[in-house]
Amino acid sequence: MEKTKLSLPRVAYFCMEFGLHESFPIYSGGLGILAGDILKEAKASNFPLIGIGILWRQGYTSQRIDQKGYPYDSYYEYRHDWLEDTKVKVRVRIRGRQVKCKVWKCTQFENVPLYLLDVNLPENDDRLLTGQLYGWFSEERVAQEIILGIGGIKALRALGIPVDIYHFNDSHPVFAGIELINELMEDKGLDFEEAWEQVKEKIVFTTHTPVKAGNEEHDHELLRYMGAYNGLTFGQM
Repeated sequence: MEKTKLSLPRVAYFCMEFGLHESFPIYSGGLGILAGDILKEAKASNFPLIGIGILWRQGYTSQRIDQKGYPYDSYYEYRHDWLEDTKVKVRVRIRGRQVKCKVWKCTQFENVPLYLLDVNLPENDDRLLTGQLYGWFSEERVAQEIILGIGGIKALRALGIPVDIYHFNDSHPVFAGIELINELMEDKGLDFEEAWEQVKEKIVFTTHTPVKAGNEEHDHELLRYMGAYNGLTFGQM
């Protein structure tokens, strides 16, 4: 991802869902449609942006109506054989275990490259974590956000993609910021305050539901247990 003649910043756009086409159901609604449109507009405008998301094997729920007229949710195992295999795998630590994330690439819908993380691999015990979009709560939701955030940063590094700005579309990718801080502390020897100051200058955040009821809250003990601290302390988190 090269800088353009206008020296526009190279952006990695993180989102839990992307609505690129109805035949590729890794989205649930407005958040995903917006994210998909941004990738398409970036392609049309030659803007140096790439997407980071998750390959949801079962997508979002498909609602059906039973014979009595009651709605129910159904899930299907979708195949995406047309995605490009980047041959890249990265590891994240969840509940004390290493989980491998395979990275796929999607450019089939007139969009800039979208890189999707997938843990549905034979070597993983937690293969279902990238099964259902918004299908889980508590531990599994934190695990999915670790895959998106921490796994997403590691995927960028493994792919060799340079980034100037990290755009978090809603709060789900927040652990990417923790990984960026951890990188500077481990690789550059910065202390936490120095790393935090540098990282916050590189992150753009978009919120879509600016009320408490519309945002997730997680207990610190749960975050520590799941591995979201990623080397940081309670005070630093």
